[in-house]
Amino acid sequence: MSSNNNTKVGFEIFQLQQSSRYVCLIFGFILLLSGVIGNIFNMIIFFMNGYYNNNASSFYMLVRCFLDLNVLLVGLVTRILSTGFSLDLAVMNRGWCKVRSGFLDINTQSTYTLLCLQSIDAFICSSPSVVLRQRSNIRIARYLVIGTICFWFIHELPYYFLQDLVITGGTPACVTTNTIFAQYRSYFIYLGVYTSIPIVIISIFGFLTVKHMRITAVKRSLTALIQQMIMMALFQIFAVLIFNGPYTAGQIYFISTANSVKSAYQRAQEQLVNSFFAIYGYGPYASSFYCYCLSKRFRTQLVVAIQRIVHHRQINQVMPFVRGTGSVPLF
Repeated sequence: MSSNNNTKVGFEIFQLQQSSRYVCLIFGFILLLSGVIGNIFNMIIFFMNGYYNNNASSFYMLVRCFLDLNVLLVGLVTRILSTGFSLDLAVMNRGWCKVRSGFLDINTQSTYTLLCLQSIDAFICSSPSVVLRQRSNIRIARYLVIGTICFWFIHELPYYFLQDLVITGGTPACVTTNTIFAQYRSYFIYLGVYTSIPIVIISIFGFLTVKHMRITAVKRSLTALIQQMIMMALFQIFAVLIFNGPYTAGQIYFISTANSVKSAYQRAQEQLVNSFFAIYGYGPYASSFYCYCLSKRFRTQLVVAIQRIVHHRQINQVMPFVRGTGSVPLF
């Protein structure tokens, strides 16, 4: 009887492990494809319109496109490989073990910092005070972006020395070798920088921005571009709250119960939930384009950008050039 129970539990554990794998593959590929395509479209639209040259919010959004793309291509791809295909490059190569997490954290921490700056800029732009609105300018935004990336790069330098490939019980593992630094990352970085702090900041400034936008006199004084950037920022804030709220709750549970004694079946159950949240946490990096599409003006710009790309390709196909001296188009 005991043997049958053990066999049944073993089979259920195997099913949970397989479910974790399928969740990672299906949900991971959906987020990866949609996120990469969306961020590329974002770049095309921002570059074609050129708003990033004189609008702070637009500049933050453009830089975040590059950072989000890095997170998806480095973080999500390797997560899919390790969980979905049991191909963990971090335990196969010591150099990648040291570089991956540091590089990924620089991009994730920078994009959350810029998201907070973007929400603050939306609040400033929607302010009834003309003096405060003038504080939003592209010159300050450039300094803040450079300072943000440099700060997080310096912050992550210890990671390249304290992260290493070790053998535990005959199994290689990519871990943080310093206990204090590992606790600092678990309690401050994961529960603070990645989750709680951005949620608090964007919620406060998002709420204040909405209050400003309800003032008719303020809304009429804003240009169409500034109104568009404010609405796009608010849509993005809403998406981050949807993704980061449940992710934060999951992280709090897993960190608080990390040292608890658990059965094999309970660990398999938590592995399924953890696999879901590990992929779900990449939502903010893949959703910006679809949030921006809620703006009618942005959708119009998207259609124009696609038409320009298609029209440009048609011209190249219909009007080839003859190479040589004084080449002219053949009509």
